[in-house]
Amino acid sequence: MADALPRCRAMLVSADEAWRTSWLDRLKAAAQHDVDDQHDCRLEISGGTREAGLAAAIGDGELQCVVVDGAEPAMAEQFVAELRRARGEIDVFVALRSGATFEQSRVELLDRDETRAEILWRRLHGAISRRARTPFADTLREYVEGARDAWHTPGHSSGDGLRSSPWVEDFYRLMGEHVFNADLSVSVQELDSLLEPSHVLQAAQKLAAEAFGARDTFFVTGGTSMANKVIVQHLLGGGGKMLVDQSCHKSVHHAAILFGADPIYLPSSVNRTYGFYGPVAKATVLEAIDTNPDARLLVLTSCSYDGFYYDLQPIVERAHATGMKVLVDEAWYAHGYFHPSLRPCALESGADYVTQSTHKMLSAFSQASMIHVQDPTFDESRFREHLNMHTSTSPQYGLIASLDVARKQMSLEGFTRLQRCLEFAEQLRQGVAETGVFRVLALEDMLPGELAGDGIRLDPLKLSIDVSAGPHSARYLQRALYERYSIQVEKVTHNTLSVLVTLGTTQSKVLRLVSALRELAREQERSGDSMSAPPALPPLEDVVVRPRDAYFGPTELLPLSDENYGPNKALLDRVSADQIVPYPPGIPVLVPGQHIGEDTLRFLLDLVHADGDMEIHGLQRQEGRFSLRVTALAASTS
Repeated sequence: MADALPRCRAMLVSADEAWRTSWLDRLKAAAQHDVDDQHDCRLEISGGTREAGLAAAIGDGELQCVVVDGAEPAMAEQFVAELRRARGEIDVFVALRSGATFEQSRVELLDRDETRAEILWRRLHGAISRRARTPFADTLREYVEGARDAWHTPGHSSGDGLRSSPWVEDFYRLMGEHVFNADLSVSVQELDSLLEPSHVLQAAQKLAAEAFGARDTFFVTGGTSMANKVIVQHLLGGGGKMLVDQSCHKSVHHAAILFGADPIYLPSSVNRTYGFYGPVAKATVLEAIDTNPDARLLVLTSCSYDGFYYDLQPIVERAHATGMKVLVDEAWYAHGYFHPSLRPCALESGADYVTQSTHKMLSAFSQASMIHVQDPTFDESRFREHLNMHTSTSPQYGLIASLDVARKQMSLEGFTRLQRCLEFAEQLRQGVAETGVFRVLALEDMLPGELAGDGIRLDPLKLSIDVSAGPHSARYLQRALYERYSIQVEKVTHNTLSVLVTLGTTQSKVLRLVSALRELAREQERSGDSMSAPPALPPLEDVVVRPRDAYFGPTELLPLSDENYGPNKALLDRVSADQIVPYPPGIPVLVPGQHIGEDTLRFLLDLVHADGDMEIHGLQRQEGRFSLRVTALAASTS
């Protein structure tokens, strides 16, 4: 059984070789006398200097604990800070002389001279075991294994309502027995309450906060869409001004409607060659903060769908100087904290609230997300009430358990997994380049020109493949990869394919994708289909009516085009009552309350007349023509 356990390492770090050697000998002796067969791992102990300790932290994913000699507290504090910048998730013990103090938090203190080796050995194991616990998932597993009769919701009753049915038992077989066994009810009190957690769920969320570097963490089963709305409601539920990245997720725009906020939209940057919409220029964000000191919230997306992420710290510091809170949507960057080459993430940069889709790049189920909080004035009681307004009283327990398990995986092997991901991403870059036709775009290819010097970085696990030099359109390649090679990519534009390297990427998947692209690159005959570049996003028009008033107030429906399919001039200078969002890229062209100018109207007409499979959310059809709701309110009511 012991051989099946994962291997972990602890390291004793000290410049005092004699002290280090003495402790190593005693710890190894303690290990030999350890008869506990309930450990979560096979723990090995080694020693080294501070330099060796830092090298191990950034090169050895099995390193889970570091014991630091605190004979010189100032040097120990400096070392621990450097260690945390490399590996924020590992457990740190500091051995101090009697009477000495240590300022840093999240460390366990030892007496340098009197602590017994047997006690330290058990505490090392205990620290790893604590992170290896999944309080909620463990309790769910125990309940399922108890095979209790269900006289409560849900009505399928552990799948019994489907298993014996001649009509739907195929669905039961498809989904598997335990999907239904684990789909339980709030009647099962030992599984705690997502609305008011007090035991296993509370413990799971506390472990998640520690793992991701937050003060508090809350599990969300309605995705980051729900998480964003909860935070905007918490901070601006009674109205108020907020600065919003134009390319933020539609849930933030929806929140402005729901809660009566007054958004000041900041224009996204754009790379017109590839159709990538990037962050707001730093100078634009800083100017908006300075000219709107009464704004109560700044909302930014970092990283974006295509992988761009901000140099956040100077922006957050400027916002905080005015008393403004900062929400960073990190839906696509939940992995960022767990590898030094991906840091700093939003929490490390000082953001007050961070939302993450734990399902996008990590191992949680779809819709499973987290809210991380480090707002120094956080009102937990009020926040929980806002959260409960959006949370179902019948949550899906499988989603909650997957959050618990995803946290455990990242805490114990996130570094190792991400190191593999980075290696796979580099293999893909090289393999694509070797086709001689396709290439993976670098940051300098993708970055909109106005962002030069802004410190923008690119997530290396989001790969955009330029196919414009090849024989086929991107849409054709997307279909060919799916139909001929059983490969599904994340996203397609007129000249790029986007793929994600995640924890589930394997060597065989990398080889199959590269092989398929090589074969497609060798094809000489050009396919008949094409995919033209989308029209350029028009400049931002002013929001002249509060979004909530425009959306819920009196409206009329007007067609986009006239009888000759040209722009319907009756729409010019009107105010939109709906949010119009083309996918891709998912950036609103109009939001409720926004003025409709000629450029915007022509852009919308170009979209609806363009070829391709673009979705356009928010338009309606009336007698066969696309139409738009406009408000009957005057702009002066804003």
